[in-house]
Amino acid sequence: MPTVSLPPVTTDQASAILLRHIREAGAPSALGRRAPGWEIDLGDVINAQIEAHSRREMSVPGVHYVYDPVPNSAPFHEAAWAFVGRGILRPSTTFDGRTAPTMTGVHFGLTAYGRQWLEQASGIEVLPTEYGRFGQLLAGHADRFGAGYHVRSQEAVRCYQAHTYLACCGMCGAAAEAITLALAIAKTGDEKRVRRDYEGSGGRGRVERLLMAQQNAFVQHELPNYLDLLKYWRDSASHGLESPIQEAEAFTSLLLLLRFAQFAADRWADLTTSRGSGGTPAGR
Repeated sequence: MPTVSLPPVTTDQASAILLRHIREAGAPSALGRRAPGWEIDLGDVINAQIEAHSRREMSVPGVHYVYDPVPNSAPFHEAAWAFVGRGILRPSTTFDGRTAPTMTGVHFGLTAYGRQWLEQASGIEVLPTEYGRFGQLLAGHADRFGAGYHVRSQEAVRCYQAHTYLACCGMCGAAAEAITLALAIAKTGDEKRVRRDYEGSGGRGRVERLLMAQQNAFVQHELPNYLDLLKYWRDSASHGLESPIQEAEAFTSLLLLLRFAQFAADRWADLTTSRGSGGTPAGR
């Protein structure tokens, strides 16, 4: 009998498919359909994808097909264990009727946190591929802005994905400070001076004024838009007082960080070169 198997997929694509099944398993209408701890059967998820992909191929009358769930299935296993790592799923215990229960990588159950996470997750969570893409876009500026920026920007994405919005804003602010420092060091050519000024009392303001000095009108208008908003959310996230930061603020902070990185990269020559302020703003 001919066999059919999965088409090639990325881990992000497998994660998106698996998330749909997790949402369906966690819906109130699914209660009682599977025993607690057995909500996700990775074999069923893979077979459903094989059937969806091969439906036209298997429409030949009188021909019986066998599913082969092994080829191209690794991304689904990686995605499942990524959800385990985030505390949303847990591997289930299975019995073969003869030996002690063993842990496998096929059956998974929703954790208590996972059910809570599903209730709080927004529509953005339906597109986990966006996390990978967002991380890639931010990482694309790492060579210019340094390891400190790279670590903090990637951590910001992971914090948002984990719904730790205060931490996300804090990391966005820290990554933005890394961009600011990289610009100031490039402008002065004196890293020790910039770091000494930055670490002193009121140092952040001094470094920002250094960047603003002798800039054209366009840069003077645009740069504070990134520095002020990220600074506000970062400070609000870092203080011990109750903070109003939720998903909307964290998502906006991520977008603003990416725009700041793109702005700093595009305007690198303007931002790192001292000159008179009377020049014509560069094109937008």
